[in-house]
Amino acid sequence: MLEAGGQVTHEKYELLIKTAQALPTIKVAVAHPCDDVSVQGAIEAARLGLIEPILVGRDERVRSVAKASCLDMPALELVPSEHSHDSAAKAGGLVTAGRVEALMK
Repeated sequence: MLEAGGQVTHEKYELLIKTAQALPTIKVAVAHPCDDVSVQGAIEAARLGLIEPILVGRDERVRSVAKASCLDMPALELVPSEHSHDSAAKAGGLVTAGRVEALMK
């Protein structure tokens, strides 16, 4: 939608975010976040107070992606894994152990 002055607004998105922010934050295992969109999505969702992410992936790869995208990973937990299948297994293990309430890929 366009506001006066040509500014684009995202009313439905903003309403969705506001509604979600009124709910309790949930812990989410983010499996194999090895691209900028995945890391950025997890960080932004945490910044908005929607989730408390636990990243599951190759430590050096996740940090390298964050650094290359100029993203700050403020005190996010990172569970190290060897490869994508290991990331998926460890993320699922976090659900089984009751440490997270959801999975994100």
